Amino acid sequence: MTRRLLIQAENIVHSYGEQTVLDFDRFYLYEGEKVGLVGMNGAGKSTLLRILAGELEPTAGTISSKCIPFYFEQFGSDTSYVETDYTEAGKMGVADRIWQEKVSGGEDTRIRLAQLFSSPHAVAFLDEPTSNLDFEGVEMLKKRLKEIDTLVMISHDRSVLNDLCDRIVEISFGELHSYSGNYDEYVVQKEELIKTQQAEYDNYQAEKKRLQRVYIEKKAKAKTVDKKPKNITASEAKAISLCGNRKPEDKARGIERSAANVLKRIEHMEVKEKPKDEPTLRPDFRLTNPPRNPIVIRGEHISFAYDDHVVFDDADFMIKNGSKVALLGSNGAGKTTLLELISKRESVYVVPGVKIGYAKQNMSQIELDKTVLENVCRVSIQSESLSRIILARLLLSERDMHKKASELSGGERMKLSFAMLFVSDVNLLILDEPTNYLDIPSVEALEKMLKEYEGTLVFTSHDKVFVDRIATERLYLGDGKIRECDKTVM
Repeated sequence: MTRRLLIQAENIVHSYGEQTVLDFDRFYLYEGEKVGLVGMNGAGKSTLLRILAGELEPTAGTISSKCIPFYFEQFGSDTSYVETDYTEAGKMGVADRIWQEKVSGGEDTRIRLAQLFSSPHAVAFLDEPTSNLDFEGVEMLKKRLKEIDTLVMISHDRSVLNDLCDRIVEISFGELHSYSGNYDEYVVQKEELIKTQQAEYDNYQAEKKRLQRVYIEKKAKAKTVDKKPKNITASEAKAISLCGNRKPEDKARGIERSAANVLKRIEHMEVKEKPKDEPTLRPDFRLTNPPRNPIVIRGEHISFAYDDHVVFDDADFMIKNGSKVALLGSNGAGKTTLLELISKRESVYVVPGVKIGYAKQNMSQIELDKTVLENVCRVSIQSESLSRIILARLLLSERDMHKKASELSGGERMKLSFAMLFVSDVNLLILDEPTNYLDIPSVEALEKMLKEYEGTLVFTSHDKVFVDRIATERLYLGDGKIRECDKTVM
């Protein structure tokens, strides 16, 4: 069965001032496709989505659209909430909020999604639809989005891309690269592509070296042939050359021509680029003087409340040295509260040797008037070269290192705050929703760093894949208690 072509975008270029963010030949969207857009922060994902949805006119190129677009903005819209379909708002759990003047970030997301679901014939263009949603909200959203026939979506939640998408389009240096399947299948295909590129690069280098050796040998041989034999006079050399079929200088010129042809082959070889290797050095954790106690944090009979709202009621927990503990629970269960109590050493016992590093959402530890490198070196107990490697591993380039922190995006500031923790003297990390603001490559880079981290980690996250990959233990917060739980709980 032939699927109907809904969007045809060709020879698209889009620039902001002198910076070109998109420059690709074509993008086609067919009826029934669910496409995920991925790429680094600033790669042009939101720009492409706006162009495809008809919200933005490209600098150059043509767009042909045969669909009704619904564009879901990442940071809200001016659409009136009272226009929302009441039934759909009820399904999203926000029917009582659509007449309110002020709503929370999560409620705003749910109301705007209800507006999408009341437009059943629309093609959905979604920019971070899971923003501000807790785990239950994300799961509900995935079920509802499966009801939509065609969509193009940006999401940093890999479980969403895995459960919904049948094609992934990566944006890199303005170009589009399409991969069939969901996010995990895209990762496998990309790894295979990198292996192929590495093999092609190795073959290219081997052949180039072989031809260079042939060229050098021919040049040397040409010089040898052109030389007059030792211990004979010029007249004797002339007589010898007359007896032969070719003069020595003719032979030399022939070899020179052959060498020149080899050089042309080298010059005309298709250049293969070497895939970029990730720096692998890690901080020397011994410099943090870590504690040796088997239990580093213990809470007994904790009771805590905000006014009439009871957060903890006679709750107990403990955290083992070197463990990576995920705090789980619904919004309002007390996850951030518990992180604050640990960081302030209030109502909980933290062993004296523990030095706590807390990555807060406001990133207040960053001095905005200093450069990235200056901020890192200001707190580092590691060498400057290793500090640079840590920044590079978190996908901050050499150019980024010399930017003022005030010039960084939210995601870049998050990565800087993580780098500052990794090179400092802390030996216990507290991270509150560390994947917020980060694109998927940055999340995966952070995952690698945290897997290697030798200290104790306590964190919260609504990213199921992140939790599954990092957590060695899980604590579930609810009904005023703190309980150990297994991997089936999120």
